[in-house]
Amino acid sequence: MRNPPDSINHLLDTLTDNPSPSLRIHFPTETVSSPGQHLSTTASATPPSFSVSASALHSLKFPNNDLSPVSSHTSDPDDQQKATTGNEDNLDLDTNPLTIPRFLVTTLDLDPPFPSFPVLGPILHGMQADMALSTSFTGEDSVDMEKQFIPLEKDTRFNLGEDDGGEVARYMGPAPLGWSEPHRYVCLMWQQPEGVTGDRIREEMGWGRSRDGKVGAWERVRFDQGGFEERFGLGDVVAGNYFVC
Repeated sequence: MRNPPDSINHLLDTLTDNPSPSLRIHFPTETVSSPGQHLSTTASATPPSFSVSASALHSLKFPNNDLSPVSSHTSDPDDQQKATTGNEDNLDLDTNPLTIPRFLVTTLDLDPPFPSFPVLGPILHGMQADMALSTSFTGEDSVDMEKQFIPLEKDTRFNLGEDDGGEVARYMGPAPLGWSEPHRYVCLMWQQPEGVTGDRIREEMGWGRSRDGKVGAWERVRFDQGGFEERFGLGDVVAGNYFVC
């Protein structure tokens, strides 16, 4: 495997010390809420969705009108009422999608073809961009009120089509060789720097302008994650987690 960038090493070290990851990985029948959780290839075959701990977002910059779910779901209800009263006319002051925090998540297999000999790693298994914190949920049904996990969703301010899930690189489900030990599949989340969009990533990576998520196999194998982060100025990882399969 290529030398793992600091982002991956730091995340794995953090998850070793902290069994409560800042990112949850949601599949239709399973949710990865603990680092290293074992999934079957069937359970992890479809593109995942994600939710992020509100505590992981406190250091990020949000618009001045502060409509983020972070503030609305972590502050005292009385304070929320005070902040809302009299400000109804200001709720649409900042609707430019390029000024709203958007997020990028990459999914990588660290161990192909074998954990003991990961010469093909990492393999890019998926990349989603232009995701925003959900503002559509009302509380108990969509958020873990104990841990304050906020869903990420497709940012409709980009007028993406119904069939466009925001996939920069289409998700490939795990398919380790039958005699291999389980592989680690790590998901890392960043706040996208200003000017970085899914379309720009696809164009600069030579993956084409179409938002169909198609990326060739050889472009996924031995993916230069460190170079990718440097190229687009991604900075520190906001949240992350991993599962094994």
